[in-house]
Amino acid sequence: MDDYTHIIASQTPLRIGICGAARIARKNIAAIQNLSSNCKVVAIASRSLEKADDFYKNHVLDEWKDSVSIMAGADAYDQLINDSNVDALYIPLPVTVKKEWVVKALHAKKHVLCEKPVSTSAADYRELLTIAKQVGRYIMDGTMFIHNNRTQHFLEYIANSDDFGNVIRIDSEFTFRGDEEFFANDIRTTKDGDPYGCIGDLGWYCVRLAQLVFGKVECGQVTRAQTVYWKLNEEGVPIDAQCLVVFQNRENRDSENQEYVLSFHCSFLHPLSQRLSIIGTKQTLEMVDYVIPREGINFWVVHGEDLTVHDTYSIRSSDVMEVPSGPVQEVLMWRNFSKYCREVENYGWCDGEANQVSITSLENQRIVDALMESISQEGKAVSLL
Repeated sequence: MDDYTHIIASQTPLRIGICGAARIARKNIAAIQNLSSNCKVVAIASRSLEKADDFYKNHVLDEWKDSVSIMAGADAYDQLINDSNVDALYIPLPVTVKKEWVVKALHAKKHVLCEKPVSTSAADYRELLTIAKQVGRYIMDGTMFIHNNRTQHFLEYIANSDDFGNVIRIDSEFTFRGDEEFFANDIRTTKDGDPYGCIGDLGWYCVRLAQLVFGKVECGQVTRAQTVYWKLNEEGVPIDAQCLVVFQNRENRDSENQEYVLSFHCSFLHPLSQRLSIIGTKQTLEMVDYVIPREGINFWVVHGEDLTVHDTYSIRSSDVMEVPSGPVQEVLMWRNFSKYCREVENYGWCDGEANQVSITSLENQRIVDALMESISQEGKAVSLL
């Protein structure tokens, strides 16, 4: 039990209802049931009674089973939304139907944590945020790695220009190789499920990382986005893509010399890879597990490189930077979600951390929208100014 768990032991946990028995909900219900999350599962809803029962039996801890309700049938989601014992909903539903249920949940005075992409357009996402602010409830996307302690540590490291130099470029990759069943049945490959495909599912993380890095060093103004290579399936959903996103210093919008580039590859066709290189003028920071960390010690590696006399050989120096590992990042995400929800309930939406997370998430959606538009325009760069 970490120190925070002792602090929240006397606090009332946020009561969570799970809307749908999607695969990704399995690791999230495990995180919610961790004592450090300051949350508790109180209800599970699925239109399939069989799926709801299976999810309940296999993923609700024995000590919580008596306090968790099961709702099934055509009106299961409505039952969940209108349950007075639920404070917040976790919504891992397909992107194309998500808006309807998020709107209903917000109007029922429920907070919402939903998987990304949050909606089918940034305009729709902006509408959801407007409703959330009107009703005094919070909405957050499920980008988990931003809550990892390591993320905060390496952002502080790259901001130290004396050691790292100035950040000038990010190269990243998030890929996995889907099997036959994945391409036949997974909603991430269907236009009626998630039309963003690999760009929304995997590229979203690459974009968010760049937003955090360039934002940390005050170069977070995105100017344009471009998908330079892509492969679509028979439904027109991206399953492989190489993308560019260009940022600039917010104080030098008119300067052509102040551009900073994110280049990333996302794919359902390649072996699992979650590689990251943040390139500075003095050092390069590398990680091979930046989205889903390896078990054990959290770390990154910093490289410096130079040439010998007459450029005969190259010389590389490398340092492994370790950071303490605490609860898994999904637990930290739910802990922060609980904190943000209580802050909004007590103080309303203000210019704090909760609001900044939402602003960044909306911009994340705007960028992936532009990458999809770039595909529809045969690879042209799409302005975001």
